[in-house]
Amino acid sequence: MRGLYRLLNWEFGRWLGFVALLCAGALLAPLYLLNAAAKDYNVFANHARYEDLYAASGCPLLFFLLVLLLCAYFLKTIYAGYWGGKSIYTYLTLPVRRESLYLSKLLVFLVSLLLLIVAQLLSIRLGYALVMDRASAYQEGKMIMHNGLFLAFVRSDFFRLLLPFHFSRLLSSVSMLLVIATGFYYGVLCERSRKYAGFVMVGTAGLVLYNVLVYRLNEASHYMASKSLYPSSLLLLALSGYFVWHSLRWIRRGAIA
Repeated sequence: MRGLYRLLNWEFGRWLGFVALLCAGALLAPLYLLNAAAKDYNVFANHARYEDLYAASGCPLLFFLLVLLLCAYFLKTIYAGYWGGKSIYTYLTLPVRRESLYLSKLLVFLVSLLLLIVAQLLSIRLGYALVMDRASAYQEGKMIMHNGLFLAFVRSDFFRLLLPFHFSRLLSSVSMLLVIATGFYYGVLCERSRKYAGFVMVGTAGLVLYNVLVYRLNEASHYMASKSLYPSSLLLLALSGYFVWHSLRWIRRGAIA
């Protein structure tokens, strides 16, 4: 555990600046986009619901782009061990369990994804305050809807993807987060160990993830034909467990070097 703790501190130190920059972007950029989208609001304008304004401003797309940037940085931190001084060989000879090397990178990636989600949720709250402040400037605030933010979360598929209300949706979001982190790392290890058959499992996970994500982001349109998310969630969790198990097996054997 002491070795894992030290490796976690080292990895967090490498990630801190980039993650802080991404979280700042996830927090501040949506405020700029929302302010630009609501700049023509006045007493005679047609006021869109907050979740519709948020989607029209491009904030959800920005969030997914930031997630891709975080994945790209994760890729860079892994391949950096094979460039230059080839520090991966030093890591594998450290007096710590090799599993700690894998877990430290995976945990830092997961925590970074969670921090990005938290920053996005904060931007949703601050963005709502920004839009409501603009609406309160006329007709003595009569244009403001009570419990508007809560209703926006109830109606918005994107908001509920980040902050689910039901256990089945929470399990779905958690399983998606885990399969992104473990699957992405597993794909890199497949390439490094030249075990290209593993990409079949990565592709399977990616296909299931894509289908679940498309359904979750358009869940309101499937209201009359809703489906259970438990099978897909359990499948994604099983794939995540497989990715972790197989990755640890390769690392113990030193196959990734």
